[in-house]
Amino acid sequence: MKRFKAFTLIELLLTIAIIGILATISITALNPQRQLAKARDTQRKTDIYSIASAIYQFSSEHSGDLPDTDGDPLTSNFPAVVTCIGTGGGCFNLGAAGDTEPIIPTYLATMPYDPMTGDQADTDYSVNVDANGRIVVSAVGEVEPVISVTK
Repeated sequence: MKRFKAFTLIELLLTIAIIGILATISITALNPQRQLAKARDTQRKTDIYSIASAIYQFSSEHSGDLPDTDGDPLTSNFPAVVTCIGTGGGCFNLGAAGDTEPIIPTYLATMPYDPMTGDQADTDYSVNVDANGRIVVSAVGEVEPVISVTK
């Protein structure tokens, strides 16, 4: 009688079970959805820093004036309350703001928008000038509830 060398059914099932448990632990530890959400929050931070820097640079080059869209250099319609940025109704069109030099393309190549839900009509970013005259740009994050930059 010849004896064959092979794995038994129990050994195979045990090996498959151990691999399954290790795979489950690995996927749970990595949590790809959370990692993707963190990456989108990082993109949001980069975007609002870029927007705030463009506004600050405009202001620095124009004697402290903030970019506006009213066409009158003596007045400013830069939002004093939190207002969405975009070309849609109710939003502040920051890209076209600036009487002589618009923000787009002079200070930003294109207007950034939220990687999940934003578009040109409503970037899902907001802007305002606070009571102390500081520029505040903010976004709603997935991991962090509020992402904000004040300059």
